[in-house]
Amino acid sequence: MRFGAILLGVLMAPSAQAIEAYSCRNGFFPASAGQVRHAEVTAGTGEQVHFRNDAPGCPDKASCLQNAYLVDGDRLLVGEQADGWACVWYFAETREFVGWLPTRNLDVEASAPIPTLNDWIGRWVPIAGGNSIIITHPSPAGPLAIEGEAIWQGGLNSFGERVVHVGAFAGKAQPTGDLLKVVEGSDEYECSVTMQYIAGNLVVTDNSHCGGMNVRFDDVYRKAP
Repeated sequence: MRFGAILLGVLMAPSAQAIEAYSCRNGFFPASAGQVRHAEVTAGTGEQVHFRNDAPGCPDKASCLQNAYLVDGDRLLVGEQADGWACVWYFAETREFVGWLPTRNLDVEASAPIPTLNDWIGRWVPIAGGNSIIITHPSPAGPLAIEGEAIWQGGLNSFGERVVHVGAFAGKAQPTGDLLKVVEGSDEYECSVTMQYIAGNLVVTDNSHCGGMNVRFDDVYRKAP
């Protein structure tokens, strides 16, 4: 039956809206904290695996292709995966690159080693911006102590002064596997920060209640020298 054939074709056709637009970028990637995995690019000799952006209709369209690319052996972090694509975070020397890559070009680690307490300890900073998180271990038998500071800088106000909002959190907690969570109170509007240690990186996300307007700790951090 012609109608049945058409209906079957519609059901089997890939959905252009299967991947939500604007869902794979710097600000959204850290929300995957707790599910991020380490991976390595697999590609042929001389093959360039280009990033694709997250505009509507992406990453499938040819217009989604970006100039930035990775090659065989490059290591990165993998967040959301859907329909043969993975949202990845790659650290270059001076900036990060975030976008979609084909999962066929990724060898994703099924599991990662559980971090030791020493792995957590240090001063953690993103590649850009003024945020920082300091993790210490005051007592050998006690929990880790965590303190964070964040800053957001906007435009100039009517007095010609830079608009600056700040945020902070502090608490003590014990890691559970590769996760460390700090909750400052029992109220849902109190600051809550989740951190995942993965391959020397700290993927951090908060609940938007840790500072002034637009202040977020969401980022991928590395230990400061």
